[in-house]
Amino acid sequence: MLKIEDCYLVGTFTKTHGVKGELVAKKNSELLEKNKLESVLVDIDGGLVPFFIPKKGITPRNHSSVRIVLEDMNTEAKAQRFIGCDIYIPMKNAPDFDEEVEDFDPNLLIGFLYIDEEKGKLGEIEDIQDYSGNIVLVINLNDQEVLIPFAGDHFIEIDEENKTITMETPDGLIDMYLEE
Repeated sequence: MLKIEDCYLVGTFTKTHGVKGELVAKKNSELLEKNKLESVLVDIDGGLVPFFIPKKGITPRNHSSVRIVLEDMNTEAKAQRFIGCDIYIPMKNAPDFDEEVEDFDPNLLIGFLYIDEEKGKLGEIEDIQDYSGNIVLVINLNDQEVLIPFAGDHFIEIDEENKTITMETPDGLIDMYLEE
């Protein structure tokens, strides 16, 4: 049985669509659209439950959400129970870390330990934000949210096995948060 730690979060169901059991999901990455997924894992009360997706069962809605049809989900009442549930895929279906940084999905780094080349371990990457195409990694440092630009020329190493990423953080950025 797959554990959440062995899976990649691709989105969260936010509401129903229509009366035939369709759901709307806020997506965390492009994986829901790019991969022709045949199934997803839904976190229901802490357990991952597989659901099959019929052909053409995922339809883009806008830049941040998709409509999803799950097999045997044919009423709004059934779909309503899934609102707020997270959607996962097994890590084996997620893109490799060996991809070029420009093609790399930064959402794969959520949960990784961020290591600055000079300052050392700074904290876990809690979120990824996209500000009009400018991607930033979000970590918590001294109870402050720190936004670090996600740029290929700052990368040093991604260690998938130990879930760490080492980067050369722009000069002065971390010092602003370390000063009291």
